[in-house]
Amino acid sequence: MIDIHCHLLPAVDDGPGTVEQAVEMAKRAAQEGVTAIVVTPHAFHPQFETEDLNVQKAVDNLQQVLNQENIKIDLHPGQEIRVFGDLVQSLEDGKALSLAGSRYVLVEFPSDTVPAYAEQLFFTLQAEGYTPIIAHPERNKEFATNPKRLMDFVSSGALSQVTTGSLTGEFGQTVQELAFVFLRNGLSHLVASDAHSTGRRTFYWEAAQDAVTNELGHEKWETLLTNAEAVIKDEFVFVDPPVLPTKNWRGKWKK
Repeated sequence: MIDIHCHLLPAVDDGPGTVEQAVEMAKRAAQEGVTAIVVTPHAFHPQFETEDLNVQKAVDNLQQVLNQENIKIDLHPGQEIRVFGDLVQSLEDGKALSLAGSRYVLVEFPSDTVPAYAEQLFFTLQAEGYTPIIAHPERNKEFATNPKRLMDFVSSGALSQVTTGSLTGEFGQTVQELAFVFLRNGLSHLVASDAHSTGRRTFYWEAAQDAVTNELGHEKWETLLTNAEAVIKDEFVFVDPPVLPTKNWRGKWKK
């Protein structure tokens, strides 16, 4: 399995505080079947000062440690980029990084809102050859109350990624239900851990596989794995047309 969103670098953001903790995280990932990780520290986020971080060098250093520990995981550089107006220019200047050097860019919105300029920004990103991947839309309040907003992004060529912990209920039942709604209706196309530690914010890959297989079938899970592989290989991710979710008379999402 390939994890395209993971906070594995030590002493960088809100991920592991030490190299030893990062190694323990990598061991956990390997035990759950992960073979490659795109390391995605926060970038351009108001809470974290990572603008001077050399991600490639940090990833190379951690890869060396994992090799010494005989942990069979290949690391790739990336970032979880908090959306901002100069994102395209920062990508062109090398100040912002795509995932594993691919066309795919992992973009994070504030948890409460989706900025009004996001549509134009995504249009410009795509015009320059990039494909935005929206991180954990199931945890965004605006998408939760208005899934059409997410559908509009996806209909225009963006992708989105739900989190393993959301699928297993770690963020509550409402988030869990929404994650499955987005997967079921073609509004989300990728699953990643967004792991930060070996504690509550860990990988949950095995549990997520069970949850998706039980709810949506084994073929759906295989498609999600194939999509992640396409991202790090910089290949096209094939998706079905999205469908706008609806609720029944009780206010529950229809399956």
